[in-house]
Amino acid sequence: MIDYEHSHLEFDSANSNNVTGFNEYIVPDIVHYIQLENPFFDFITLISIMSTIRHHKPKLIMIHSDRKKLRGKYWQKIIELNSSKMINTRIYLNKIPRPRYIFDRKLSSIYHASDIARFRVLRKYGGIYLDNDVYVVKPLHEFRRYEFVIGWPENQYLGTQVLICHKNARFLRLWYDSYHNYKADLWYYNAGEFPTKHILESSPNLVHRVRNEFGVDNLVEMLYNQMNPHWQAQYYTIHLLERHRSYLVPNKGDGNRFRYFNEYNIGNYNRTFGEMARLAYFGEKKILDPIKK
Repeated sequence: MIDYEHSHLEFDSANSNNVTGFNEYIVPDIVHYIQLENPFFDFITLISIMSTIRHHKPKLIMIHSDRKKLRGKYWQKIIELNSSKMINTRIYLNKIPRPRYIFDRKLSSIYHASDIARFRVLRKYGGIYLDNDVYVVKPLHEFRRYEFVIGWPENQYLGTQVLICHKNARFLRLWYDSYHNYKADLWYYNAGEFPTKHILESSPNLVHRVRNEFGVDNLVEMLYNQMNPHWQAQYYTIHLLERHRSYLVPNKGDGNRFRYFNEYNIGNYNRTFGEMARLAYFGEKKILDPIKK
């Protein structure tokens, strides 16, 4: 039986201040991931989870999947971590149904299904939701004092990659209910455009807005074409966008050697992401000697 510490905590929305927050934590120390349809666990998801364990150290990580079992050598690494006495984080695989409808309307893609799954998970437990390609840079505990925290860059729609909230947060309910106006053919309308324009622009007090430090805007140039020595000081989290790297950032001499990242080639990848991945996986940022397979 999982002990969802603090998931029962209540707050008075009449006294909620998303500028200064509450004096105590109201959001449980649970980090949620969603993995639907695909049973194979990849390297980038592993790096995300290892960065969460290393830098935030949550009580519990819940991986919500429509599969009873996940597969692959990186999932085996998660199993090893879960049984290790070196960490204090428990990792739990939670079976959920894949959302197929919202308010009797059929969801058009696995991406929209993932959006609905994260809302339902947060409405049940509260906590910290992370996309599978979000890297945690620093502890997120200070944000657990707010009703709802979201990455919302200036002059952009909100980002859904990092969501921190109480299960009864007002914006979470309004956001979910806004899917009565679900538009199946528009990829980011219900997830980003509608809630920004029709909820938050008129009621920004419903959330604690993080403009830059969640790294939910496009940072691919910094991650894969540069070595930024200040990434740890600048961000709490960073959306890696690794799966979109091939078309978002031009190739500058890396060739096919870094077409896909793994535990072997990150050792001498001399870009910002290489430093980040080495710190999460090996515990040190420096360039390493080539690792034999």
